[in-house]
Amino acid sequence: MKHESITILRYISILQRNTNRYFDLTLEPDQIGSGQQFFLLRIAEHEGITMYDLAKLGHFDKGTVTKAVQKLSEQGYVYLEPDPHDRRVRHLYVTEQARPLIERVYRLRDHWTDSLTRELPPETQEQLLHTLQILAERSCQTLEEMQSSAP
Repeated sequence: MKHESITILRYISILQRNTNRYFDLTLEPDQIGSGQQFFLLRIAEHEGITMYDLAKLGHFDKGTVTKAVQKLSEQGYVYLEPDPHDRRVRHLYVTEQARPLIERVYRLRDHWTDSLTRELPPETQEQLLHTLQILAERSCQTLEEMQSSAP
């Protein structure tokens, strides 16, 4: 059986690695990187979210979320408040110190997206986004099916 050396996964991997490098380089002065920027934006968009819900939202394991939140907390960008009804649950909020950084991350994200897609016609950009959304949803479904059928 002949295996193809070039697949869609190769290009997705290159895009992901380069995107991570872009955020690592541009956010270095803020002492966060590609790993934390996703969580910072989701916390800002969902003030009071729990770590459990943050993990579900981004399809991350609990350890990854814990490490990212801890780093953001150490940098003074987020804080945790215990739930008044269940002390084991912690709600996440961004600090005032984080607000300018959040706006900067949105600008950086928009700039990166524009630099990647600017030569594509708008309809191609829309189709690409739609296709990637379908692939992401299918990947989640496939993994959920695998996990639910595992012994």
